Amino acid sequence: MPTTASPSTAPFSTPAAQHAPHATQRESWRQRSLMKLAALKAATPVTPLLELSLRGLGEARILIKDERAHASGSLKHRLAMSLFEQALLKDWLTPGGPVIEASSGSTAVSEAWLARRLGLEFIAVVPRGTAFYKQQAIRGEGGRVVEIEDSARLCQHAQALADDSGGHFINQFRHAATAGDWRSDGAGNWASDTSLPGECLAQIAARELPELQAVFLGAGTGGSAASFARHLRHKRHLHQGSHLHHGSHRARVIGVDPEHSVYHACWQHHRAHGTRTTRLPAPQASNPIEGIGRPCVLEAFDPAHFDDYRRIADARSQAAALWLAEHAGLEVGPSTGTAFAGLLESLALRRARGESLAGSWLLLACDHAERYATTLGDPAWRAAQQSRLAPQRAWIEAFGD
Repeated sequence: MPTTASPSTAPFSTPAAQHAPHATQRESWRQRSLMKLAALKAATPVTPLLELSLRGLGEARILIKDERAHASGSLKHRLAMSLFEQALLKDWLTPGGPVIEASSGSTAVSEAWLARRLGLEFIAVVPRGTAFYKQQAIRGEGGRVVEIEDSARLCQHAQALADDSGGHFINQFRHAATAGDWRSDGAGNWASDTSLPGECLAQIAARELPELQAVFLGAGTGGSAASFARHLRHKRHLHQGSHLHHGSHRARVIGVDPEHSVYHACWQHHRAHGTRTTRLPAPQASNPIEGIGRPCVLEAFDPAHFDDYRRIADARSQAAALWLAEHAGLEVGPSTGTAFAGLLESLALRRARGESLAGSWLLLACDHAERYATTLGDPAWRAAQQSRLAPQRAWIEAFGD
């Protein structure tokens, strides 16, 4: 059963008084931890780049970067590495002190995986109703789960736990956009680029695929979009005036948002007024597309990182995820379905306007469908949703003709 606790009553295995080792010991522990983390990063394999054939889209090459292949099972594996590296470099972590995160699931799973290998206690503060199998995965890596009713107060609750325990709130919502390695291998070496966007572009080039036209991303914190946008902008700057042909740096970043999220409205406001706003009405319904979309604009989300933004109906997101499982053998979660639906909508509009579909079009397979075994992976749930999803499935299937 899910664990529920308040900041003032949550039990901890190590009291705060024990979290203050001698400065020399702390520095020695920090350096050892950074070495362990560097070894884990070096051992991380390049994730596969898959191609999906859709005859109805003509020359378009649909590419899927399969981030499910990470050891912790999702795109958030990279974010966890970056957040822990940032926290260690800035000396925010304490040996023996817990690491605490506010998360709807996948980030916490990846951080629990990493904390276990660094010998750190981990606590995840999640909204009540977070998928049971995500919570199970956190506990499977030795983490604790604290469920709270008000998802808008995840960060406040996590900070209170950190204050009471002498631990550290790692706070993906604040640091996701800045912690990520978006430029290169850290030393400015483009030839050995280990960032997610650099890895994608290197794979496209190695396979001599057409130029990347756009990447479709759902935003939770906005970290992945920030990495792609900054990476592409930086390459664009480097290649200005060059006689060499570098087409992929002109690729666009297109956001996809669930129905009950404020990010699409925030992007529209930014496009109209040139400013970022947090004064938006909160959605009145819960968001069934876990991992992306938020009821309020988070600190790390920057609408300027997106060239375009699409709001996707929840039924279309879910139908798209099921279609990928049944027709492409890709068992993915609903956030991946949102990105796939956004890609299809964008290409359908281009086709209707008579524009070329030639080029590579990229989306990320964020996590595995097994984490949604009570919804997408449940035959009873699918049967109950059949009439709602059928029109969306028919719309998607038309692209395969």
